Amino acid sequence: MIARTVRTVAALPAPLRTLFVTTLIFRAGTVAYPFLAAYLLLAGVIGPTAVGTALACFGVGALAADLAATVLLARFGARSVILAGLLLNAAVVVVVPWSDHLASLIVALLVWGFAYEVVTPASYSAVVAQTGAGDRKVPFSCIRLAINLGIAVGPLVGALVFAVQPRLVFWVNSACVLAAAGYLWTRPAAAAPGGAPRPAHRTRAPRLGPPARARFWTIYGLSLPVQLAYSLPSVFVATYVIVVLDLPGYWAGVVFSVNALCIVLFEVPVNVLMTRVSNRATLRLGYGLAGAGFLLMSQSESGPALILSTLVWTAGEMVVFPGLLNYVSSLSPGPSADRSMSIYSTGVNVAFILAPQLALLLSRPAAPALPWAAAGAAVVVAWLILIVASKHPYTWHPEEEPCRSAT
Repeated sequence: MIARTVRTVAALPAPLRTLFVTTLIFRAGTVAYPFLAAYLLLAGVIGPTAVGTALACFGVGALAADLAATVLLARFGARSVILAGLLLNAAVVVVVPWSDHLASLIVALLVWGFAYEVVTPASYSAVVAQTGAGDRKVPFSCIRLAINLGIAVGPLVGALVFAVQPRLVFWVNSACVLAAAGYLWTRPAAAAPGGAPRPAHRTRAPRLGPPARARFWTIYGLSLPVQLAYSLPSVFVATYVIVVLDLPGYWAGVVFSVNALCIVLFEVPVNVLMTRVSNRATLRLGYGLAGAGFLLMSQSESGPALILSTLVWTAGEMVVFPGLLNYVSSLSPGPSADRSMSIYSTGVNVAFILAPQLALLLSRPAAPALPWAAAGAAVVVAWLILIVASKHPYTWHPEEEPCRSAT
């Protein structure tokens, strides 16, 4: 599986290989954010009640980046937006530990969230620019692989650095992000498909017609339950395993490890095998696995049962997210795809902001597994609506074609 994944990444077009490495360095170097709350509390910068507000500002800044990305991409192009985001990220990260008042900290975190997130829609735009509609499932899964590898490495490195000197994590983070920017800067700029030079500035994206808008907002609405469901494990697994089930804490670590290992080993090969599977079939399969996996989590009361459930919803994750990205990017041509992808990205940040609050709201002594059950039920309802919506040309792309190649 590893050899096949390496071959698939190596077979990507040169600009997408550059994007893969840049993303990997950037995400692996994000070592400060996982320890931000701990740093703020230990340093006495703000009180415990203000930490949640400060962290929410990061999510608000990220949401603003998604909303602004369409304009930025139309004006400057993906490569310039990525470079600017990385440089701004590196600059603001070193300012955060010197922000000794809540107001200055909020401003810094808003800018940090904006700089961090603006790279995501710009990366989607780069994939769209280098691939044809319907051929993006594998490239998107490769970029997700870079993100997940980076997320796996970053907290581990951050923990070691934080143990030596808490403030040092911000300097290491900044240096790594600068390294990612430097790598991208030294690579040749991508040419447009067919060898034509890529224009420095692109025209503003035309507005979609009513049928295209209906299709986009249909899939956007149906993606929100999935985004919320997959935001739940990061904020609820440890609490559920240790507090609710009274299991040893290592079972929570096993859940995270199984999820990460499966994605790293299998997501790219699975999507290579599914290149000729239509978006309709891909999303139906992914939603079905996701809904079943989270419903199983609500019934899991032992370590082995938790692992089995994790395998099911992880399988759904490997299928549904590349499938969603591939389908959304194919709904509109040219610059309009940037707008669609940027708005789609807002769903990720809405889920990031809402998931902790919803988990706390739903969790109760009489029904401690309710967050899992609610997530699974919401995805199942979305799955049923998807089945119906995908049969009507007004709510589903009528000219969908299966992918033609693995890259």
